[in-house]
Amino acid sequence: MHTRSTPVLIVGAGLGGLSTALFLGLHGVPALVVERHPGTSLEPKARGQMPATMEALRAAGLERAFLDAAPPGRPEMTIVIAESVTGRVFHSITETMPDFEQYSPAPTGMVSQERAEPLLAARAAELGADIRFSTRLESFTDGPDGITAVLRDLATGEAYEVEAAHLVGADGHRGGIREAAGIGFHGRGVIGENTSLLFEAGLEVSLDGAAVQMHYLQNPALPGGSGAFVSTDTPGRFVAAVGATGDDEHAREIVRLVAGLPELEVNLLGATTWSTACRVADRFSSGRVHLVGDAAHVMPPTGGQGGNTALMDGHHLAWKLAAVVRGQAGPGLLDSHDAERRPFAECLVEQQYANMVHRMSPDLADDTVAERIDPARLLFGYRCPAGAFVPEATAPSDDVLFEDPAIPSGRPGTRAPHVPLGDGSTRDLYGRGFVLLTDDPGWRAGAERAAERLGVPVAVPALHGDWAAAHGVTPSGAVLVRPDGLIAWRGRAQGDPAEVERALRTVLDR
Repeated sequence: MHTRSTPVLIVGAGLGGLSTALFLGLHGVPALVVERHPGTSLEPKARGQMPATMEALRAAGLERAFLDAAPPGRPEMTIVIAESVTGRVFHSITETMPDFEQYSPAPTGMVSQERAEPLLAARAAELGADIRFSTRLESFTDGPDGITAVLRDLATGEAYEVEAAHLVGADGHRGGIREAAGIGFHGRGVIGENTSLLFEAGLEVSLDGAAVQMHYLQNPALPGGSGAFVSTDTPGRFVAAVGATGDDEHAREIVRLVAGLPELEVNLLGATTWSTACRVADRFSSGRVHLVGDAAHVMPPTGGQGGNTALMDGHHLAWKLAAVVRGQAGPGLLDSHDAERRPFAECLVEQQYANMVHRMSPDLADDTVAERIDPARLLFGYRCPAGAFVPEATAPSDDVLFEDPAIPSGRPGTRAPHVPLGDGSTRDLYGRGFVLLTDDPGWRAGAERAAERLGVPVAVPALHGDWAAAHGVTPSGAVLVRPDGLIAWRGRAQGDPAEVERALRTVLDR
């Protein structure tokens, strides 16, 4: 059995795995990605990219490609709560994206997973990733010197060994990496078993100018009494998600129930089973193993944040992995993956569950259902309770996870706010390395000295505009922003330039 080596082995070429490979490549670290399926997803699955996700894609050179890949129509989704697609309507919701312009310079995307994955894979490959489909992880060991994994090429049957410094488990909710790493999970667990039926039919669905239409169905004739129907990017092709189905003919009958048309001609293209669940891994990292996407958190699809969270898991993890692999950071930096991402995931899972109860399963309503959080606060106001940043002694002692992004605190561990700068934004400065925001020559000299001593580049861009107030500092202050756009440290006014180096050492476990 021959052996090869790679800095990072990623198992799973879905949104989380491909995102991790993409952003590792952006930071100069090539990854090996293996996926047991023969290619990327053939179903639309997760759809839509929030502005923060589009910012990350912009930094990776993919924003234009994602905008071009979106279906025609307004960037919104019409949601109809009904008995069937053509039957009695109980009520409808037009999910017009809120105006997030004050929080981000990026637009909202409407790309399906079917189209997003090839875009991510192609760009990751351009940046050095080796992506191998029809390849299965057979086993792995996490030893003191690294990961040793056995992979099998499913086309040839050949098994081979790979040695890696780190393993990223992006193998989904049914993958075995989490369990093999000794990581448990918690949450509501499985709520229902579902089948997604991809089919073609002469079914006219009026989008009324919206890019996508979805029906949430409440119908006792359907398996489980409920279901969902969504249009795809291909005219005449749809997906019906329902409870467990039988053979192909039974599946066609279920599609006719979903459509409300007993005589509908249905060309069934495929069926995929999956679970509606609320589950979060007890830890997102264990030794050299790190979890992203559905391997780390599983949530109902209601609300569209599962795919976004998977993409952003990769964005937030990749720069840390790259810094450790390149010797710019100590291994303790990777502890922050769990500390920062898990509290957010736990909250998001419950938010998606609350949406599900409201839209599809009112019978599940009880006092355990979370109060829904304002979308702007949820998407832009998260405050990491701990992680790779320098906490402030004057930070609030409360345990509130979300602040009002319209009044950003600028405290370390929060998203650096969007401040317009001429034709751009402060958010356009982030994505490739550390950035120090300052107009003060003393702080600038401190950044240059820190970069030289630590071998970690720190960009100090020329700023034009009132950036300081939104970050909670005076015009003579400084703010250190991480490659993923989170605030790492700030000096509120003039101070000792050596603080920049001390902050970097804290963040990077140096």
